[in-house]
Formats: sequence, C-alpha cells, structure tokens
Amino acid sequence: MTNWSNHRDKLYQQLNSLGEGSNTLISNPSGSVVISQASYGAFSGIGRDRPYAVFMLCVGGGGRTVRKNNSVLLDDVWQPGRAGFALPESAAEGFTPAMDTLAIAFDIDDIPACHSGSINPEELRPATRQLLDDTLLTELMLALLRNAESHGAASAFFDHGVSLLIYRLTQLLRSQRYPTRITTSNCGKLEAAMAMMDTRLDGDLRVTELAHACGLDAKTFTRTFKRQTGYTPYQYLTFQRMKLARLLLLNDTTVTETALRVGYSNPAKFAAAFKHWVGSLPSQWKHSHNQ
Repeated sequence: MTNWSNHRDKLYQQLNSLGEGSNTLISNPSGSVVISQASYGAFSGIGRDRPYAVFMLCVGGGGRTVRKNNSVLLDDVWQPGRAGFALPESAAEGFTPAMDTLAIAFDIDDIPACHSGSINPEELRPATRQLLDDTLLTELMLALLRNAESHGAASAFFDHGVSLLIYRLTQLLRSQRYPTRITTSNCGKLEAAMAMMDTRLDGDLRVTELAHACGLDAKTFTRTFKRQTGYTPYQYLTFQRMKLARLLLLNDTTVTETALRVGYSNPAKFAAAFKHWVGSLPSQWKHSHNQ
C-alpha cells in the first residue's frame, strides 16, 4: 500500500526548499492529495521522482520551460492563465522560469471517475507535452483552491472538482487542438520529418519533402504520421508554428513580423490560424500577455 503521508512530507520539503516567500500547502488526511500556492525562482537541472499526478497553473511570472523525461518532451512557454498536466514520473531534466503557481497533486488511482469514466493514464499522456490555454481549467483550479482553504482537501466537492479537471482534459485532447508530439519511443522513421519541421517553421514545407526525408512515399508517410500521432503533418506543423508565435509575441515581436517568421506571408491567414489554435487573435493575445 502506498504511503502517501511519506510522499506528502517529501513534497512539502521539496516545495519549501524551492519556494520563495510564504507558501500555502493543504493536504487531505492520507496525503494522497496536496494543493499548493507558491512562488518559485528559476530552476535548471534534474528534478526528483514524483508519485503524484499534477495540475499546475501559472498565476504570475513565466517564460520558456523545457522538461525531458525518457521519451517525453515538453518545450513551451509559461504565462499567467496557462495550465500544465504531468503524470507520475521518474526524475525529469530541464528548466523552468521564475513564477507564481497553483498546483494540485493527487493520486491518480484514487480519483472518482464519475465524469470521465475509468481513467487510463496513457490516454492523458499527450497533455504532458504542451501547456494548455483553457479558461475552464483555470477557473476550476482556482475554485478548488478556495474550497480547500475553507474546507480542506478531503471534501466531496474537492474530489468532484479533480474529476472535473480530468474530464475537461480529455475533452481538450479530443478536440484536436493539442496534438501528440512525436517522440523517439513511437516515431521510427518519422523523426527526420519532425526535425525538419522544427528547423523550418518559417518556410514552405511540402508533404513530399517530409516523406522523402523519412524514406517513405507521400501516401505512406501521411498515413503513418496520422496513425502514430492522431494528426496530419500539416496540423502538427501548424501547432508547432503557433507555439513559436506565442514566444515571439511574448518578446514584443510585431504581429506582421511574427506571421513571416512562422511561415505566413499573409498576416490575415496567420491571425485566423492563431485564433483557431490559441483561442484569440494574435493582437489580443499579445496585448493581454505583455501588460
């Protein structure tokens, strides 16, 4: 039987060693659920093993973050309002920026499945490879913090809320706005196409060119890519371009220049694609994140 109280104590020690200023730490009696609100300085290196699944929300600060663990790679940009999800994992390597956070850590095997049905962690793994822009996730996490501050983390409402978070996560994954990143564990010959996409986000890439880099014909390449990731090469390339676009806009690059640097000669087409993937026009996103 898992000794969650021991895991909780170790988590408290880790949070206190990394945190700056006062931290809010609330746990249920067994230690299988912990909610924290804390400020952290920038970190670079190898973290620790984590038995908990975690929802993390950035509420202040932020910047680029990278986390590598076995075949999983997260390379994205933390900003206030953006959320992340992580499954239990062995120590990961990478870096995170200085930021204020709200985190909900929990035993994924002990959460009621009243909303999402039975929980298959592998179906949630694509969500560990990117950060999420979703108002509902943000509001749910803030509501759970307020509830925990008033009633603790052992109430039926809290369990219900965490179940809702997982349900919302599955909805986002099914919406095809958050494609699975190809990794060395499942990509085979597709890794060459992945590298080409990453280095030529500002150029015109054709399926035939990507397929040739993998030693495949275009039809086989497209079918294989779709089967292994759930997305077409074009969908995945657009997703990667929108990640770079957010970083450029965050660094005060103009919308027109950003469009050109992520492969769009027409700013209007870039704006339409950005709104589809991110949820707002690039000018609106830039204004709200650079205040």
